[in-house]
Amino acid sequence: MFMSATWFDSVGMAKQVHPAMMSSMPHEQQNELRFKLLRLLESCPFDETNAEDCPLFPLRKMKPARRLQWVDALTEDDLGYLANYHRVCLTIRQESGLAEL
Repeated sequence: MFMSATWFDSVGMAKQVHPAMMSSMPHEQQNELRFKLLRLLESCPFDETNAEDCPLFPLRKMKPARRLQWVDALTEDDLGYLANYHRVCLTIRQESGLAEL
């Protein structure tokens, strides 16, 4: 039986990763995810804000050099978690916005 693991990183963000997600990704894909994450650290792609309920909220308040250090320290699992989190969040926010029209 697979069990997921939950831990808190240096900024207190709770993370939960299922062992099935822990596969090795190519270095090029890791670099692409790091680049996309740096863009996400500027603002939310949905409405260009810094929503307080976003796990990246405290990071968006950091100076750019500190954010880059944080991103560079992420593991492959961290990158995968954040990519999936934001993909799901964006989908939910888009669908919610369409439902309100």
